[in-house]
Amino acid sequence: MKRVLGVLMTAALLLAVIGCSKKDAAKSEDDYVFKIGYTFLCHAPLYIALDKGYYEEEGLKWEIVQVGDGEAFNLLTNGSVDGLITLMVGLIQPLSNGLPVQIPLAMHTGCVKALVRGDDASIKTFADLKGKKIGGGGPSSPPLLFVKRFLAGQGFKVDGENADVEFIYQTGAELPLLLERGGVDAIALVDPAAQIAQNARGFRAIIDNAVDEAYKDEFCCAVPVRAETIKAHPEATAKFLRAIQKAAKFVQDHPDEAAQILSDNKRVAGDPLVNAGVLKTLSYRASVSQALPALTRNARDMQRLGLIKADIDVDALIRDVYVEVPGVPDSLF
Repeated sequence: MKRVLGVLMTAALLLAVIGCSKKDAAKSEDDYVFKIGYTFLCHAPLYIALDKGYYEEEGLKWEIVQVGDGEAFNLLTNGSVDGLITLMVGLIQPLSNGLPVQIPLAMHTGCVKALVRGDDASIKTFADLKGKKIGGGGPSSPPLLFVKRFLAGQGFKVDGENADVEFIYQTGAELPLLLERGGVDAIALVDPAAQIAQNARGFRAIIDNAVDEAYKDEFCCAVPVRAETIKAHPEATAKFLRAIQKAAKFVQDHPDEAAQILSDNKRVAGDPLVNAGVLKTLSYRASVSQALPALTRNARDMQRLGLIKADIDVDALIRDVYVEVPGVPDSLF
């Protein structure tokens, strides 16, 4: 009888411990504050989710972290940010070097351009960029990396001796003035900066991934989330992703209203009419499954360009990085 009682007491204690562990885990999920990194206009769903109440609707506790130029990967690495939106092409090199994130969602198509002066009759199509100087924010600047991808896909030699183009590096804010003064023949920019420069300075888009046949359906921006956050807080991650899917659908369906909300709440600078025009050029059909082909194409292109090491196993990298988080629909479209 003593043995039986002992077994029963042990079992009861074990069940109590398991129950407490489950409660603690649930409490941990409920209490976790998901840190959301924000930079500029084309990442509008991150703030629209806030202003439309989608984070609260999903039961997510959140904090917005303003991300400065060039800070994103450091903040993801040290845990200051859990997730954000950024250009897929800019993720590949850091991922190949061990950036501890996974990609559970693709956000939108379009948003990168190469601009030339409106009165430059020597450049009518991208083919005329051969022998020209192209300005960019630096060797790993995502807009410039896309332009390199584009030109390489058209047969240009973009690096090394006898390259078909020369790249000149300046900070993004200085690029329009550099082009206007003739220091370069073209510049690589991301919207809304590109659209603002077109409107204000009469520049023309010679490359535009929102309309180019080869890239218009490729999701250029993705949502990287810290791998540790996905592992330790999958429910909070799912809440975040579902909230920004709802917000992306709102932006897609109501770009004018979205731009006005962002302006009224001082989320982004600029004229809401201009910002709405930019939002209308993008396709915010946020999708889980579309992250895989975008990741695959960018990674393979970057390796062909020599921008990630030849000995990197790209297929293994893709398997490690692409993830489907339980509870997140593929798309709301």
